[in-house]
Amino acid sequence: MKLEKRAALSIVMIFVLILYPISAFAATPIRHGSDIGVDSGADSWNLFGPTKLLSVANFSYAQQVLCPNHDVAASEGDVTNAGGCSSGAYVFLFQIPTGLTNAAISFKNLVGFTFNDDPNNPDQATVGAVQCDATNTKLLCTTLGPYQIPSITFTHTSTSVTFHIPSIPAYPAGSGTQGQGLTLFVQTQQSPAVPVAFPKII
Repeated sequence: MKLEKRAALSIVMIFVLILYPISAFAATPIRHGSDIGVDSGADSWNLFGPTKLLSVANFSYAQQVLCPNHDVAASEGDVTNAGGCSSGAYVFLFQIPTGLTNAAISFKNLVGFTFNDDPNNPDQATVGAVQCDATNTKLLCTTLGPYQIPSITFTHTSTSVTFHIPSIPAYPAGSGTQGQGLTLFVQTQQSPAVPVAFPKII
């Protein structure tokens, strides 16, 4: 009987050890600047911005809009979708400066949004954070320094997503127009491609 209990306990422990890393190391989806593009091709992927700090509620943020498929309509001579991304795929960047703790930042009125927070396939994720690298200094991103990107959790509907952020460290400033702060992204697939539906941030 004791042997059977020990065997059963061993099996349970094996499952715990197998499953523990999956939950313990679940992470925020992270894209790098070069996942979007490089400096020399900015005319094909940088649709708008980055902006200076804008204010909403009790915090400030900078914003930028990207064409992840490198199809800024104006750069392709696409008159029909001028002012947008020809494919209708948009990545909205929001850079939040340091200081917030236990923040819940919501993006409402999303059009063409499908929630995906898979950290193992950040190129497929539609929410997450952007980390700086040296080959793209023209988009907003997070320069880590000694810090790491916090573990962000999400709640969502088909037209909104809320980022739950434990704290935003004092990240160092980036190069070029990379800015300074935690940079979040939301990706949508809009049809028609224009007029562009911008998220409302709360």
